[in-house]
Amino acid sequence: MTTEAWLRLLAAGAAVLVGRGGSRGALASAGLLAGFAAFGWGPSAVPGPAGAALAVAALGALGLVALVPRCLPITDDGVLAAALFGLPAAALAAVATRGNGPAVSAAAGAVVLGACSLLSAGTVHAAADSGGRRVAFLTGAVAMAAGFAAAAALAAPSRGRAAPGLLAAGLVVSLLAWIPAVLVERHRIRRELEEEVRIGLLPAEDAAALELPWRRWSEKRFGRPDERREYVRSALLLAVAREQQRRRSGEAERLRQLEILTFRTRLRRTLEARAARHRTADPDDVPEASAGG
Repeated sequence: MTTEAWLRLLAAGAAVLVGRGGSRGALASAGLLAGFAAFGWGPSAVPGPAGAALAVAALGALGLVALVPRCLPITDDGVLAAALFGLPAAALAAVATRGNGPAVSAAAGAVVLGACSLLSAGTVHAAADSGGRRVAFLTGAVAMAAGFAAAAALAAPSRGRAAPGLLAAGLVVSLLAWIPAVLVERHRIRRELEEEVRIGLLPAEDAAALELPWRRWSEKRFGRPDERREYVRSALLLAVAREQQRRRSGEAERLRQLEILTFRTRLRRTLEARAARHRTADPDDVPEASAGG
């Protein structure tokens, strides 16, 4: 084995170890190491369909080690994870193919970024399930990422002339990969939080704002960034717990009920703190000084 081959094996092991860290920096470092393990340093020729699929499958397998432990069924978190892991990996893919010209190098990076989005979106789906369905989602995510890379390599026999199209395809897939996750999440929130609105735990306008990522992160009523994050996360995980409870029985069902009560408590505390803050800030609630005071 060559020196680079040994270094790539070491990088794969390091990606596994580093990827278990909980910080954003650890995830980005894991993406960089996994990218080197999968694509090397180059410069190398653009791989064929089989080589591209194998490299991205290896990247996906390493990515699961980093993504799955921290993955929640929340699209916001998944998009951030895809960017943190995918951008360094895409940069390594671009560096490895630099000998084929800047257009091809950029296209290779875009394809890898699209593959990482498919991978991360699959882990978001998997996080809402368990058992065989969870394994199926994760396996399917790696297969889709590898299949996309193989299709990109198959569609690029002319290399340089196909590079602009592949660059665009990679960037488009990076966005389109999240449409199913957003739609599933929106349907879940509408269905599961309807009962929370009916019993008065959750304001109807809050439930509507929670449906889409760009709505919930621009909603001013959700308070400071730390309050917003806690409130949004608790509401979305409450919807997941309610959905999962209907699929469970026995002890598993009771555990989900405990999760539901926990998330309801967090939401209630946040709403009470919000109401108290608004009362304090409302000048109409301040008693007027007596005339003879």
